[in-house]
Amino acid sequence: MSETPFAFVKDLLIDGANVLKLPPDKRHKIAVALILFSSLSMACMMVLLKLGAERLSLWQIITFKSLLPMLVLLAIFWVKQIKILPHGYYGLYLLRVILAVAAVVCWIYSITYLPLGIATAISFTKGIFVLWLATVFLSERLTAIKIITTVVGCIGSFIIMDISKGGPLVASLVGLAGALFAALLSIIIKKLAASEPTIRMMFYPQAGMTLFFFVPAAFNWQPMDGTTMVLASGIGLFGLISQWCFISAYRLTDVSALAPIEYSRLIFAVLTGALIFSEIPSHFDIIGMLLIVGSSYAAFRFGPRVL
Repeated sequence: MSETPFAFVKDLLIDGANVLKLPPDKRHKIAVALILFSSLSMACMMVLLKLGAERLSLWQIITFKSLLPMLVLLAIFWVKQIKILPHGYYGLYLLRVILAVAAVVCWIYSITYLPLGIATAISFTKGIFVLWLATVFLSERLTAIKIITTVVGCIGSFIIMDISKGGPLVASLVGLAGALFAALLSIIIKKLAASEPTIRMMFYPQAGMTLFFFVPAAFNWQPMDGTTMVLASGIGLFGLISQWCFISAYRLTDVSALAPIEYSRLIFAVLTGALIFSEIPSHFDIIGMLLIVGSSYAAFRFGPRVL
């Protein structure tokens, strides 16, 4: 196994089979670190999305979010002489693209018609969906710690959501559908990660979303100056980093073992919102965050160390 950090990143990106040679305990710890870094990158991307929404149409933003990573991945394919076509798994790749597009559409719809905090909290019901989907489709062992940590994390999310604030029922249901699509997407990633390189799994959803969102973006195109180009590029870059870390983490350990750790994305989002947009959390928000952090720590400290 490669010793330098750069070589290790290369192994994760291209030589997928090599990372599985690590001891199970080390794989689990690295996977947790990758999920946390993915969450931080996602928070940075959300900040840029919020800033970009003041200058660009939402469809235009999503197009750039997908276009830049697609171009970067195409360059890596060419430089490293990696075959772009998968070795079979065409059905799984097609399903991955469809689920990615569906999840993004539901996410866009929910954040359009619901307060951002509520929409974000609803998205974390994905953890519950993942728990049961992984048990059914991946034959992963259903343990008490998995159930407890996931349920506690979801309770924290619902407290932050504060159902008393209300919101359109349809938008909430669409948000739940998006969480289900995202959970199914996690299962597909786990299936493909057993033999497919990370770069190929990242490329096809980006290409599919670029094609899907280009048409509405063209009809709602807004002029772009230098600042806007920087924002759009940052959205794509942080999105690429977040996805790479996410996929690499799921290559290393159980889906359901990482599900509670993903709640850290909400923590980073709340913190960056407070620092940059002065969005100060309420007492209920703090209680919810403590529950989420507690469940994430418990999942890492007492969760499974083997695949």
